[in-house]
Amino acid sequence: MGNTANNIKIKRIVLAALLLATCVVGANIKIAGSIALDSAAAFIGAIVLGPVDGAVLGFFGHMISALLSGFPLTLPVHLIIAVMMAVCMFIFALIRQKLGKRKMGAVIFSDIVGYLINVPLELLLLYPILKQGVYAFFIPLTLATVVNLVICEVIYIVFADRLSKLVGED
Repeated sequence: MGNTANNIKIKRIVLAALLLATCVVGANIKIAGSIALDSAAAFIGAIVLGPVDGAVLGFFGHMISALLSGFPLTLPVHLIIAVMMAVCMFIFALIRQKLGKRKMGAVIFSDIVGYLINVPLELLLLYPILKQGVYAFFIPLTLATVVNLVICEVIYIVFADRLSKLVGED
C-alpha cells in the first residue's frame, strides 16, 4: 500500500514539474510586455493538484514571464502581481474542490472569480503604484486571462480522466 502512495506522490511531483515547464513555455507567448499565456498551466494545476500547488504554479509562472520580459514594471510590482496570481489560483482551486471540478456551474463560477481576481482586483491593487497606467493593461490582461482560462478548460475537458487517475483520484 505504501508503494502505491509513493507512486502517486511521485506522479504528482512530476505533473507539477511538467506544468511549471508548461508555464515557462506559455511565458514565452507574449500578448503585451509580461502579459502572456503562462497561467493556463497554473489553472490546470490548481484544478488537478489543488490550491497550494496551483498557487505555487501561478506565482512562479508570472515571475518567469516577468523575468523573460526584463521586469518591465519593476520587481516590486511583479511580486505583487505574482502574489495575486497565487491568490487567484488558490481561490480558483478551492471553488473547484468545493463545487465540483467538472460541474458546469462550478466551471463558470470559478472562471468568473479567476477573471475578477486576475484583472479588475489586481489592477485596483496596482493603481496606487501605477496610477492611470493601469488602464492600459485592462484589455491585454483581459484577453490573456480569457485565453488562459479557455485553454485550461479545454485541456481539462479532454484530459480530466487521465489527470484524475494520474494523481490518484478515481
